[in-house]
Amino acid sequence: MKVLRLANTINPTSAPYNQFSLGLRDYVDQTFCSFYAPEVTVDAKIKSLNGNGSILKTYKSIKKTLRSDKYDVVHIHSGLMGVIFILTIFPNRFNLLKKTVFTLHNSWNVLKLRNQFLNFFVMLMVQKICTCGISSNSSIPYVINLLIHKKSEPVVNGFNHNRIDRVQNSKVTNFFFNESSRIKILCVGAFNKTKNQISLLRALKECTFDFEIIFLGEGPKRPELMNFSKSMINKSKITFKGRVSREIAIKHMLEADVSISVSKGEGLPIAVLESMYAGCFLILSDIPPHKEISPPDGRCIFVDPENDTQIIDSFEYVLKNKTALRSHRSKSKHYALQNFSSEKMLRNYLKIYNCLAT
Repeated sequence: MKVLRLANTINPTSAPYNQFSLGLRDYVDQTFCSFYAPEVTVDAKIKSLNGNGSILKTYKSIKKTLRSDKYDVVHIHSGLMGVIFILTIFPNRFNLLKKTVFTLHNSWNVLKLRNQFLNFFVMLMVQKICTCGISSNSSIPYVINLLIHKKSEPVVNGFNHNRIDRVQNSKVTNFFFNESSRIKILCVGAFNKTKNQISLLRALKECTFDFEIIFLGEGPKRPELMNFSKSMINKSKITFKGRVSREIAIKHMLEADVSISVSKGEGLPIAVLESMYAGCFLILSDIPPHKEISPPDGRCIFVDPENDTQIIDSFEYVLKNKTALRSHRSKSKHYALQNFSSEKMLRNYLKIYNCLAT
């Protein structure tokens, strides 16, 4: 089976590449076309082409590969790439739309207005629509859902546990947190309004105990967050490391006591699933995608992302129960594997691919 995958980026946090392309590299023949040039070395089993950030170059790249190869399935992971693809097949190859599947990787309310329009147009045109979870599916506005519900279904996100096992079993001698840190906190995510790291820092500023927090990610809010952290002169260590490889992110998860996400909106966050499997205690904002994950009792606290007191109280709970929480890191491992493995997710997608290819 030959699959053409269309997504904005190939980078350390790219779900279309990390979860889908790498997960299926031994099962399907894939060509990955991205809008931007790859930021990581693409696996040798996956053909790669890109538009180097240009709509015209992306259009030409897709047009060229459609002329040279016959694809059984076209999997679209972004509204922008979907629109460009539809332009390349206009007007003589619209029959290719019967082979298309679109994945909505986020909740509708998180998307910018422009992306909502692009996604809506693509969802109207494609043969099959998958959302990254039940909450993502439920977030689609009622009127839009009336038009697409017959061809849409939730396919719950999955994470690659084999990669975490491989990292854990490797002989790692370097440490990312100070050994003396009373609570080791990790926050993974882009720095934007939705991810809401400012609420976390605001709450930590009021805490009286020692902690160390490492932020992994990039985004427009990073300078503001770094400036705010400088005002916390009497607080424990705060580090901004930028975007790192998935393997290095996992090493942080395996070492951290707490993984926290106080975002205002999500799809079904891979970093939370990975952190749960890695053994972190979770502090999560009380939003539908986080509630859908629903970690085992005793391994998570849900908080109002705008309520500093609730966030502070959650850290007080971790401090009080630190020894017990550290000794029960494996409690959520089986749960995560049973409900959110990438194998389970990809089996569902392979069924969809097979239906589209026939």
